Amino acid sequence: MSLNPLLPFLMAGDPSLEVLPGYLSEARALGIEALELGLPHSDPIADGPVLQAAAHRAIARGATPRRILESLAGITASPDLILFTYLNPLLQLGLEPLLRLLEPTPVRALLVVDLPEGEEPAFETALRAAGYPLVPLLAPTTGLARAQRLLEARPDPGPAAPFAQRFAYVVARLGVTGAGQATDLGPLTARLRDLRGITARPLAVGFGLSDPVSLQTVRDLGATPIIGSALVAELTSGSLIRTSLGARLPR
Repeated sequence: MSLNPLLPFLMAGDPSLEVLPGYLSEARALGIEALELGLPHSDPIADGPVLQAAAHRAIARGATPRRILESLAGITASPDLILFTYLNPLLQLGLEPLLRLLEPTPVRALLVVDLPEGEEPAFETALRAAGYPLVPLLAPTTGLARAQRLLEARPDPGPAAPFAQRFAYVVARLGVTGAGQATDLGPLTARLRDLRGITARPLAVGFGLSDPVSLQTVRDLGATPIIGSALVAELTSGSLIRTSLGARLPR
């Protein structure tokens, strides 16, 4: 199994929806296979200050879930997208409109932060049947038996499927996203080893990763590092996406 070297996160609509196709195209040109795209939400539970601010800016500029998905229609120069969102915006759209909006986009999976496995079984099953599986989210407090149940409930579609539809998200630490808090990667070695004992699917690690050392540490452990807040902050300050991502790809 080849290792996806980086899984970036962008907030849709920040700084604008108009720049999003260019961001996606440049990420694809750098060899990025998959990318998390956040739907801005007014009341997030997992996003730290940087991503909260980005979401509020996007909402103020009119980036609704419908407009975001409509802006993705027909885009082919893009990594596979994982829609990072919360349940309420999806329920407000409704299942059938959501599926119609997703169909012409490069979205390949969804990560619904506040949807525990088994809470909306019909909704989740319909999304998976339509080709949009939900990504399993494994917190530091998720015991191994519970992790196995989650991975079985949101199954790996197999090696022929793209990374975006296969990976499980391993949360590196408790709290919210953001690079301002130190993340002790020491316990991660044992955590990934234990997870490897129950699954062969790709694993990605997020929360608090930003510098080249932490990213390479995760790669050396056989997992894909996720970078979000640091990337969003750099783009907000005017950095080019090819510069920010390129500096974090392995040489």
